[in-house]
Amino acid sequence: MDIESPSSHNRHSVPGRWLVVGVVVIFGILIRLYRVGEQLILDDEWHALNAVQNHDYWWIFSHFGQADYSIPLALLFEFFSHTIGLDEITMRLPSILAGILTLLVIPLLMRPWLKRNEIIVLVGLIAISPFLINYSRIARPYALVALLAGASIPLAWRWWHNKDRGNGTAWFTCTVLAAWLNPVSLAVTTGPFLWFAGDSLATLWWVHDRQKLYRLVFMGVAISAAVALLMYIPLTNDFASLANKTGTHQVEPSTFLVALSLFSGSGHLLVVVAIALAFAFGCLTLYRRDPPFFSFLLVIAGAATLAIVFTGAAWINYGLVLARYLIGFLPLFLALTAVGLVQSGHHLVKLLHLPAAADQVLTSLALLILLLSGPLPRIDFRNSQFVHHMSNQFDYDPDRNPVSSALKTVIPESFYEDIAKANPAGDAVVVEAPWYLESQWNPLPLYQAVHGQRVMAGFIGGVCADKLYGELKNDVKGMAFANFTTLRRVITGKVKVDYLVLRSQGIPGSREIPMDFAKCESFVRSALGEPWRTTDTAQVFRIARDS
Repeated sequence: MDIESPSSHNRHSVPGRWLVVGVVVIFGILIRLYRVGEQLILDDEWHALNAVQNHDYWWIFSHFGQADYSIPLALLFEFFSHTIGLDEITMRLPSILAGILTLLVIPLLMRPWLKRNEIIVLVGLIAISPFLINYSRIARPYALVALLAGASIPLAWRWWHNKDRGNGTAWFTCTVLAAWLNPVSLAVTTGPFLWFAGDSLATLWWVHDRQKLYRLVFMGVAISAAVALLMYIPLTNDFASLANKTGTHQVEPSTFLVALSLFSGSGHLLVVVAIALAFAFGCLTLYRRDPPFFSFLLVIAGAATLAIVFTGAAWINYGLVLARYLIGFLPLFLALTAVGLVQSGHHLVKLLHLPAAADQVLTSLALLILLLSGPLPRIDFRNSQFVHHMSNQFDYDPDRNPVSSALKTVIPESFYEDIAKANPAGDAVVVEAPWYLESQWNPLPLYQAVHGQRVMAGFIGGVCADKLYGELKNDVKGMAFANFTTLRRVITGKVKVDYLVLRSQGIPGSREIPMDFAKCESFVRSALGEPWRTTDTAQVFRIARDS
């Protein structure tokens, strides 16, 4: 039976639908929140953190930075450091909120084009999307861009056709904020101007009506002025940082395959192909329902993709980079996929003469297969502090993931097994010093999978090295990261830990850490005595602490 039919069964099923939606939304919220504060700050999360610890408000506002931090996020983090404090939770709070709002806002905005059961499936797809989940749990702008850019497109359409100032203001706000968060988002959020320009010029030519053109020019000037107001000073002061990230790399055929895999949420080729077919069927269905709106989406998606590809942005040859630059389209990609999945279920039920309720069973089964074939089941959310490590997120096909390949040569030392045996409850704290913030050189999740204890990154700056990349200054106020500590705090007992793993060198091929290991070793031994375990590259100290 069609869930849209006005039968008594459909009316009685409304509470059941709301129950399903509620369960799915709760799951989506919980997986975005679960142990998020225990995850170490990794990779590009350090861009904004370095800006905050090294600079003030004005510098952050007026520069892009060599490492492209998001200006408004860095300003917010600077504010947090002077007020409520900056830590793992507060750094990720904007992304968490954006991830949760995406679950609710995008399905509501797509209601004019999707049936109710399709909206339910869309909520489910957003809830289990590993790409959206990942960026909802890290301190980067992409979860916010997914929400703002994803919302901007239906908002722009509504403004154009309904002449609604509220929708126009919302489109303006989404476009300007997304551009400030990440200028690349303009490729998506300003795409509607292409369609509206053609519509307004056609109206001027055939009807001699200038009102549409006036409205479009007014909105274009308003958005341009607002973006210029926010971006003029950093463009003037630091244009080189932006320019140096263009014309560097080019996309390859494999780039699109990996990006499609990330959008689809699975590393299995057959599942990715199935999702692509569902998306194509959703496109066909939407075209039949509303040809102008589908054409509008097609023009924006095509123009934005070409614009981003032809910039030759740094690392654009990697599917991950292309996917996150196009993340504003992901909610709409999932919306069309939801349409395709539901309508495929309807047709299959009719073809096989199955009971009417079977289409919902088939759709639920499709979502379950998608979830199980993706990266989420193999990520240890319960115990790992490295859920967003690039070995999990760079490519959902482990055999194709270069970070996973780079770490395959790393074999955890036997002392990690000794730590696991000595602490079966998993309540010990292991400090690793020094450490790497970059996933490709960071085997700590491999070690944690063996010993099963809590991990802290140990900073050696001020003891046997100068201030290092990937460490915080000792004198920065307003920061209280639970997963960071210093060598000095460890040996003086100011932080309660059980083991200190002091390494003399990193994994093969990793960047060199400029440190005086002999000085580190002498400093630690003078306070903690002889190491508990010793290897060619590591000394492990067991620390007795008061309960």
